[in-house]
Amino acid sequence: MCAIWYAGISSVLLLLLSGSVQAQTVEVTGRAVIEISVNQAREDALTDALRQAGLTAGASIRSTQRLSAGQLDQDDMDIRSRARVHNVEVLREGPHDGIYELEIRAAVRPEAMCSTSQQSYRKAIAVAGFGLAQPSQATLGRLHNIEQDLPRVLISELNHSRFVQALDASRISLYEDPRRAPSMETSQQRLTTSVALATRLGAQYVVSGVVRQLGQGNPGKQAEPEPQAGWKSLLGLDRATPEREFVADLFVHDGLSGALLFQRTYQGSGAWTPERNASVGFASPVFWGTPYGKEVGHILEAMVDDIGEVIRCQPFMARIVAARGKRIHIEASGGTGIRPGDKFQVYRTGTFYNLDLEPRTELTDMATEVVIKQVQPQFVVAEMTSDAASLAIQRDDLVIAW
Repeated sequence: MCAIWYAGISSVLLLLLSGSVQAQTVEVTGRAVIEISVNQAREDALTDALRQAGLTAGASIRSTQRLSAGQLDQDDMDIRSRARVHNVEVLREGPHDGIYELEIRAAVRPEAMCSTSQQSYRKAIAVAGFGLAQPSQATLGRLHNIEQDLPRVLISELNHSRFVQALDASRISLYEDPRRAPSMETSQQRLTTSVALATRLGAQYVVSGVVRQLGQGNPGKQAEPEPQAGWKSLLGLDRATPEREFVADLFVHDGLSGALLFQRTYQGSGAWTPERNASVGFASPVFWGTPYGKEVGHILEAMVDDIGEVIRCQPFMARIVAARGKRIHIEASGGTGIRPGDKFQVYRTGTFYNLDLEPRTELTDMATEVVIKQVQPQFVVAEMTSDAASLAIQRDDLVIAW
């Protein structure tokens, strides 16, 4: 199921409830209602206890609120633990008045995000065009350029991060019918389109999306007349400011396997103040100056944050495009931050099929590493200690930095 993100005011906070990074011992009690069976309630109570133990050491809190007409009508909060729980010991357990209680003692160690990652290379992301599900809705304000200019705004913002190298693929659409994306695609079709684009641009991830709604939320709704509206307001001649909706889906695919890593729907609305026949254009200064444009800007900021969150802790991967003797060429640009002397692990790529005969990409550690010797603008050259042919290293295998 796709998660719905109502963008308005969003924040991400990291609460460190314990100042020490050393493991600490905690005792907590998990509870669960006995409904299906006692065994199921016990499992749920244990899960609750482990969650409580993890939250004592640290938590990531994402709060999302939406304001409408000055009133708060949506308030969501997502809490995730940033800790490891181990050495769990059950102290007491049993049913009581229809509730199963389970008390545990456990060691909890706070863990920072990406604590084991030593690499800081910029991961290449190809940002494709955003489909427009209902083109007729773009007529108001002449926003038809949104299909290319929305991803270009994302590209510009993503490139401000030291972890991302965003590549412009805004003129390429992954979906023939945006109204049905991505459910219209079979897993094999998603694999083909996203992998083909990633291979073409040398990207590790592919970002795409669909703009679902640009229409007026309630065209018949009349705005409250302002005190300064003057005689036109008194005579009922003033024009109501329409409230316009913005709904968009964001997809992040893995460039190697084509797997859908992230999907979220973003929604917001704001007053559309330009004249009805005005040619505004998406992302123009006039557009950003409207209440509607400011709301869309908040949504795009949330998209950029989520994309960064998805890939931040992922390993850096790049394809091998040629292997001759001990020398290999790797598809990675100088903008990734790779430097001579850096070391990477070599992995062989293969395919296996699940029970539904759907292809899956498998990586095999070749237990060998390469050392970067040259960094060119569009590729890098590395050397191995062994001959590539002796390990059957070939095109489309990978080098990885964890």
